[in-house]
Amino acid sequence: MERHEEVFFSLLRSAMWGTPMEIPHDFKEWGRVFNLAKSQSVLALVADVVLSDREINSRFSEKTQEKLRSFMMANMMTADRLNILISKSVGLLLEEGIRPVLLKGQGLASYYPAPKLRQCGDVDLYVGCEDYRKAYDILKTIASDIDDVRKLDIGIHFDVHVGNLEIEVHRFTETYPTRRLDRIYQQASDRGMSEGTVRMDFLGVPVDTPSDDFNAFYIFGHMFRHFLYEGVGYRQICDWMMFLHARRSHIDIDALREMIISMDMLKPWQAFGCLLVDMLGFPKDEFPLYDGRYSDLVGKISRRILDEGNFGKRRSIFTKKSQDYIKDKSRSFLAHFVRVYELFSVFPKHAFRQLGQTMMFSVQKVWMDVKLKRGEVTAD
Repeated sequence: MERHEEVFFSLLRSAMWGTPMEIPHDFKEWGRVFNLAKSQSVLALVADVVLSDREINSRFSEKTQEKLRSFMMANMMTADRLNILISKSVGLLLEEGIRPVLLKGQGLASYYPAPKLRQCGDVDLYVGCEDYRKAYDILKTIASDIDDVRKLDIGIHFDVHVGNLEIEVHRFTETYPTRRLDRIYQQASDRGMSEGTVRMDFLGVPVDTPSDDFNAFYIFGHMFRHFLYEGVGYRQICDWMMFLHARRSHIDIDALREMIISMDMLKPWQAFGCLLVDMLGFPKDEFPLYDGRYSDLVGKISRRILDEGNFGKRRSIFTKKSQDYIKDKSRSFLAHFVRVYELFSVFPKHAFRQLGQTMMFSVQKVWMDVKLKRGEVTAD
């Protein structure tokens, strides 16, 4: 690991746990630290700890300090706007008899030491299959842009844009590559979305989040899928970690173990658990089903995360987009094959399954785009 990466982890651990920062006196590569933090979507967290320490922030320029303050302020303002959007959209759905469940995002931010410093993304709301079309009609009234209604049967969610903010409205929380795994998962998801949900308050509006037992698995499963598919950042790793820390006394470990094993996810779960402990300082006695034997995989996993950035934004497939639709899709398809090959030595079964699912969804989306362009698809 390079020096600037060691400093990055020291700062991130300090942001999460308040531990002392370990910065060499002769360290000067602050630009590399901040660029890495930005690529991992944790810059506001890192900025907060360095700006709060006079001895450390005196090592870089006033201009850099001001940029960091501006970034933090912008993130906090976006968090406020997202909270308003959640209260407004959930309120509209509740008025029409739909009870959405907030997934990930701002719900998980509440478990951070400073919630508004968790870098914001979009809003994910689960409404289920029965209310999916109705939710589309309701949220269309506040949308500045919304997915074509003819695409509602493709994928697991539709997108609603409200200004420069985005809501993903889900009919499924997730899908899995085989019929057996998907059947087990959907049964657990149905329970987790309806029984034992955890209620939060967003500006006076009651908003449900998934049950703790299901959420522990769901957050990890979603993050691991991104790791296999395109890349994941330490923000998503921190989301999972802070949830496990905050809700540890509410999670039924036996039920969680049964879910992990039945979904054939024990190795990935334990390997990423070692990542939390070894790289981010998570107490090993707090991690459910900890197994230190997988520590030898931590270097490979972390190296990939650091090199690719959040959602793989550092990968060339994302930095060198083509204007040609067919060429762009072909490059993306090839990139996924290469990715499976690279991950085969770490998680062979899971990488292979993910490739199959990705191929299926990609073909569906391309075929739907073709039919839309030809005018062969009409709204009901």
